[in-house]
Amino acid sequence: MKKIFILLFVIIFIAIVIIFYPKQNFKKRELITELTPLECNLNKEHCFLEFNNKEIEIYFQKQPLEIMVENTLHIKNLGKIDNLNARFYGLNMYMGDIVEEFSSKNNKDYYADLVFSACAENIMRYRLELFSGEKSLNLYIDFDVKR
Repeated sequence: MKKIFILLFVIIFIAIVIIFYPKQNFKKRELITELTPLECNLNKEHCFLEFNNKEIEIYFQKQPLEIMVENTLHIKNLGKIDNLNARFYGLNMYMGDIVEEFSSKNNKDYYADLVFSACAENIMRYRLELFSGEKSLNLYIDFDVKR
């Protein structure tokens, strides 16, 4: 009889945890529906961002950007960042996250090769967000890729 009460308690406890567990970890990103003009267009130019009182330069080797074509992303003057990686994800479409690890040229300049996938949207707005391991650097830039 005691085993039944313990088993019942465990089942109730698990049910409570499942019901009240914060659902934010499972929440999809909210998609944007209107593409506002970009401050900088990585399809045509090098972009500059401020980070730790430095001007960071970000650009793709091949412009304009194309889907299903390998391209090299360059980040210059970032400084030494351990385990630098980027997450690319769609802002106007669900494409999952593209995670890329960076190689360093001189402990301040980085590069990574990547390929963008396609979806039904004519213009796919991506966000490139930089991380040190799993910790966000709070440094990101949005850009468009045409289908």
